[in-house]
Amino acid sequence: MLISELMAYIEEFAPLTLALDWDNVGLLVGDPKRPVNKVLISLDVTPNAVSKALQIGADLILSHHPLIFRPLNRITDPLLLQLIENKISVISLHTNLDVAPGGVNNALAEALGLQIIDHLTAEQGGKWYHLCVTVPADHLNAVSTAAFQAGAGKIGNYSSCSTRHGITGTFKPQPGAKPYLEQPDALGLTKVAEEELEFMVDEASLTKVLDVIKNSHPYETPLVYFFPVATPNPAYGLGLVGKFSPDLSLTEIARLVSERLKCRRPRLWTAGLSPQTKVERIAVCGGAGASILKSAGQKANLVITGDIGYHNLLDSRIPIIDAGHFYTEYPVLEYLRNRLQTKDIACEVLPLEEHEYHMNLLEQGF
Repeated sequence: MLISELMAYIEEFAPLTLALDWDNVGLLVGDPKRPVNKVLISLDVTPNAVSKALQIGADLILSHHPLIFRPLNRITDPLLLQLIENKISVISLHTNLDVAPGGVNNALAEALGLQIIDHLTAEQGGKWYHLCVTVPADHLNAVSTAAFQAGAGKIGNYSSCSTRHGITGTFKPQPGAKPYLEQPDALGLTKVAEEELEFMVDEASLTKVLDVIKNSHPYETPLVYFFPVATPNPAYGLGLVGKFSPDLSLTEIARLVSERLKCRRPRLWTAGLSPQTKVERIAVCGGAGASILKSAGQKANLVITGDIGYHNLLDSRIPIIDAGHFYTEYPVLEYLRNRLQTKDIACEVLPLEEHEYHMNLLEQGF
């Protein structure tokens, strides 16, 4: 498989357009025409990750956190040079993997055994478009089927969603035109029974949908128009809300978080409640979750996330379990491995115990 083919596959489950504006995702180091023989999957591109890639013979590192965030004025970093000299490519999937179905937060919820109820927020990158095309009635199925197969008409957990209604179209061909049909009246105007076909399209699928409409449409110049909408696609969002069955207490959940995420000492902010208080709705957000605390306070009774600061804790009116940035995102690596293995791509995950963060952070008393 070529890197370009791997990128095309990634677009199917974590489109790069879903990344937030400030992010930097995709192929960050390497040639898209280069073949991929083995992949190392890691949260970060660190010296340990590069050493592991060399050890196992990986020629590509698939990371969650981008190796390059800001424009480079020069390439003198020893890590970058080591990657380039050893022809190790880097693909990073960051906020697009945070908001994509099955991504960071689904992996976290699954690791904890949560039953998912809803998205926590609708925050996502990319645009959602409303697209309309007029089609002669005898080509409606051909055009709509082609558009659906290209990714149009996906709304939440549903596919092939569309609106269609009959209209009458008119045209008068100009010199050089090649109309599909022509039945001019006394004024030279042809009237055609048509269907107006409308559906929603993600930014990631828009170009492909437009191409297949053009190729499957009988008209020389199909009437197609589209525009972005303010309503976010319900299929994507940052954070999830779930529940345990039966309900667990704050202490029980903190212990479960520690055991299942291998987080030595998660911090429990009780928000003034007894540690034995049972909670019904739990919000989860892998990584740095301070930005979702307000939304969590409206939808949940507890937040499980990472990187929560002093003032965030003081301001929160609901309990928080801070399990750390690293431990709340690490479960997504297994999801990525499963994804790559479905395409028979040889891959390994950098073991949690070999990541610098887990190795070097001492959390016992002195």
